[in-house]
Parts: sequence; structure tokens; C-alpha cells
Amino acid sequence: MSIDELNELVRNGGIDEFIRVCEAAQTKELSKVADTVVSIPGARLVLVSGASSAGKTTAAKRLCTQLRVNGAEALHMSTDDYFVGNSRNPRDENGAFDYETVEAVDSARLSADICALLSGDAVHLRRFDFAVHEGFDAEAPSRLRPGAFVVLEGLHALNPVLTAGVDDGCKFRMFVEPKTQVEVFARTRLRPADARFMRRLVRDNQFRKLSPVETFEMWPKVVAGERKWVDPFRPLAAVEFDSGLEYELAVLKPYVAGLLVTITMKRGADAVMPAALLRMLSLVHEARSAVVPGDSILRETIGGSALEY
Repeated sequence: MSIDELNELVRNGGIDEFIRVCEAAQTKELSKVADTVVSIPGARLVLVSGASSAGKTTAAKRLCTQLRVNGAEALHMSTDDYFVGNSRNPRDENGAFDYETVEAVDSARLSADICALLSGDAVHLRRFDFAVHEGFDAEAPSRLRPGAFVVLEGLHALNPVLTAGVDDGCKFRMFVEPKTQVEVFARTRLRPADARFMRRLVRDNQFRKLSPVETFEMWPKVVAGERKWVDPFRPLAAVEFDSGLEYELAVLKPYVAGLLVTITMKRGADAVMPAALLRMLSLVHEARSAVVPGDSILRETIGGSALEY
């Protein structure tokens, strides 16, 4: 789909139905993944990875729902809950906290908890307080019934280090990436990485109280971390889930345009990529966000999700 075609849907009132179709298509794909998972003998642990702002958390939560549609119990877990915390977190060569490295995750504790769950034991899972950057144990224990699934999502979920104690025969791996993007110019589409950057700008500003300039300045480090810690394990995935939404730019524009303007004003000539994205967005007609479903991957960015994060 081109920007002109997207704009025509906004103009003629067809955007609402188009949003519903895009969302239904993603639900259908997640349903297929769930069907595949339950058909594999011995599969118990679903590993969901992807780069920053790819939509891993929402995809994992919706996959849990589709597994339940198949009559299977499913427990969602996040690698973020197993961060070691600032008291133990590694630092980079400049002395700053390195949150991208796999060593920022307590892999030994995570692997032990998953093994215990799959064995039917009661486990006090970890939780993480991002306000103080330290973890704690959940008060209530979790226990799985025989045959139930654990769905683990996170940046490093496909890294074997995190689940070293779990038999490979139990694992099913999925990679999430917003591959479907609108055509900006003839045969030129928005890059998935640029789509993720705009999602992250909005999410960081709304939910993490980071300025757009702060997100922009940390983005190169985020991308470098993905190349080192995420991309090498992508080939392990049995399936890739496309988290891109062709209507996304029309809904995202009123949330992200002002943030991009702030970056270009404050960083000037350094803001080449934000300036290019801003020019591209100037071609896009805005659409209401009210019709975006409560369980949409986009809700992870713009807010108003019916899911708990």
C-alpha cells in the first residue's frame, strides 16, 4: 500500500474498516502460530524475541490468548522482569549502565524458574521496578498444570544462555518484526527500523518520561545492541511474525510528529533521520485512534491498551 492509497482511505471514510482488516489479519497469523505450537509433541516453552518496539510484549500476550483458544494453559513471562538491577548491572566502556547486554538479565535465575514451572513446582517469579531499577519476588506463587505453556518474551529470549537449563525439544521460537510498511515513494518503503524508532519515541515519551532528544541520542546504542545481541539469534526462529500495520502512520502521526519536530529543533544538522521522517509524515493524513482495538500492538505505543503490561 502507498501513502496515497492510505490517504484516500482516510478521505473516503474507509480507514476504520481497513484498521479492522489489518488487525484481523494479525490475529489470524497468531492463531496459526498457536495451532503450530500445540501440534508439536513436547513443546512447552515459546520464546518470543525481536528488536526494540517491535511489539514483542503484545504479540506474546495475544499468542497466550490463542493458545488458550486451543484449550492450552499459557503463562506469559518477560525477560525484563529478570534484569539484575543497577546494583549488579554491567557498564559499558564509558562507565554507563549497559542495559542491552544479555548480562543485564539474571539468566541463572530465569532458567531455574522456568525449569521449576515446567516441572510443576510453585515458583515466586521475579518482577522488576523500573522506577528504582531493582527486582523483587512476586508475593503469590505461580504453578503450571501438566502440559501448560510458558511464553517468554524479550530482547534476548532467543539467546540460548537465558534458557540453558531447558531441553531444546521443549522450545518453540518466534521472531517479531514490523516488516509490512507503506510505500513512501515508488518501490521505496519505510524501513522497519524507522517504524520502530517512531514507536519508541512515543512510548518513551508517554510511559517512561524520556524526552524525544534522549530517545534519539540513545537510539544508536540500542541499534548496536540489537546487532550484537538480537540479530545473531534470529535464524533460530521457527516463525517470523509481522507486527507491521499498514494503517499505522495515519494513527501515529499526531503522537509522533511533534516529537520529531523537537528533535530537529534541538539537534539541528545532527537530526538527519528524524527530519526525513518528519518530511515523510507531512504527506500522511491523520486518522482517529479511537477505532484501534484495545489489544492492538499499536496500543503498546499510543496507550489505551486493554492488556496489562
